[in-house]
Order: sequence, then structure tokens, then C-alpha cells
Amino acid sequence: MESTNTTRRTVLIVDDDEDLLILIQHALSMEGFDPICSPNGVNIMAIVARKHPDIVLLDIRMNGIDGVTICKELKRNPETASTPVIMFSANDNIKAMSEECGADGYITKPFQTDVFRETLRRVLLLQQPIHPQS
Repeated sequence: MESTNTTRRTVLIVDDDEDLLILIQHALSMEGFDPICSPNGVNIMAIVARKHPDIVLLDIRMNGIDGVTICKELKRNPETASTPVIMFSANDNIKAMSEECGADGYITKPFQTDVFRETLRRVLLLQQPIHPQS
């Protein structure tokens, strides 16, 4: 049976862990998403402006510019402010950091595939902030 939603949602994944980036890219492709990968946050604003992703998955800690700074920039810019952002990190303060920068959700690393998938889908479908219960 064919889905009524034939549009593949574009997901921009930003993480400096190449192995995790490839793993997430593969998982999203298998789920029917169109993943775009970036190993750092250096040109993210230009990528978002050019590709218009449906959602951005953003690692908090990266070499160079960090995810919190990128998220703040995305949310401050009127052209990208409505783009949902999900932060992910092994940092114990991920909830506070995500809320501080205006992220729409967060996932703690290491994450379970079902939690990752559900958070992504809920943010995309509902277009509202999702913060798991602690």
C-alpha cells in the first residue's frame, strides 16, 4: 500500500563523529527520509538557506562552532527560525542546553533507535517542541 505522503522529508545531520553521521544517515534513509550530512557546523547557515531542510539534527559538542551556537543562530534568523532543531549529546546538561538555545527537542547519546525515530517523527509531524521526560 502506498503512503499518502509521497514527499521525502529532508533532514540535515550535523556531527563531527563520522561513524555516527554515517549510521544516522543510513537509518534515516531506511526510514524514508532524505538525509544531508555535514561533519561540522562551519557552513550550516548557508546549507540551511540553500537546501531548506525539514529538520536539523545537531550535535551539541563539535570542533569549531558548537551546536548551541548554531541553534541560536538558526532560531534568531527569521528565514530559519521555524526550522525544527533536535539536539543530541552525551552531555548531562543536554536538556538545559537545548532549552537555552531554543531547540525543539533533544536526544541523549547513546540513543535507542526507537527513541530517536519517535522524537524525529513527533517534531516533524507536530512541529512543536518535544522534550522527553527526565
